[in-house]
Amino acid sequence: MVSLSLAPLVSGVAMRARWVPSAWVLPLLLVLSACATPPLAPVQDPAVSPSAAAAGGAMGAMQIWGGVIVEVRNLEDATWIQVVSYPLRGQEPRTGGTTDGRFLLRAPGFLDPVDHRVGRWLTARGRISGFEDGRIGEVPYRFPVLEVEELHLWPDGPAGEPRGWGGVRFGIGIGIGL
Repeated sequence: MVSLSLAPLVSGVAMRARWVPSAWVLPLLLVLSACATPPLAPVQDPAVSPSAAAAGGAMGAMQIWGGVIVEVRNLEDATWIQVVSYPLRGQEPRTGGTTDGRFLLRAPGFLDPVDHRVGRWLTARGRISGFEDGRIGEVPYRFPVLEVEELHLWPDGPAGEPRGWGGVRFGIGIGIGL
């Protein structure tokens, strides 16, 4: 709240404005800063994309990678999730551009494939523990493996639709009731 102090206009003294912080300023700043907090703890190691990691190096580096789930495999002791990687902004995948390659997440224990379904966005924090040779269609592919320490699932869009860039949606329809 802004408080104005009206000084008397005596002997040429003009009106002055004085700003006094109110009790709501500090709570407002705390709320706004909480909105900007990323879901996963930051990492100290230099960022390496999954495609660069697959080319070699970065073994053991702590990374934060994210993207869209394309496959989930539950094994007896771990869950393996194949992810199409996208660049992150605020740790959230930005799917509107080119991918950063693919990677495999290895999470100890069981992760329910209903929650971790194909098309869902996720961000994971973990160490690059190795590489797995696989295929995308008929093409051989070397997947870097990220051992999950933290995992964040992003909420779906409206009515269970996959998340997207949002924007304006416009439609025209004709309804006929019989």
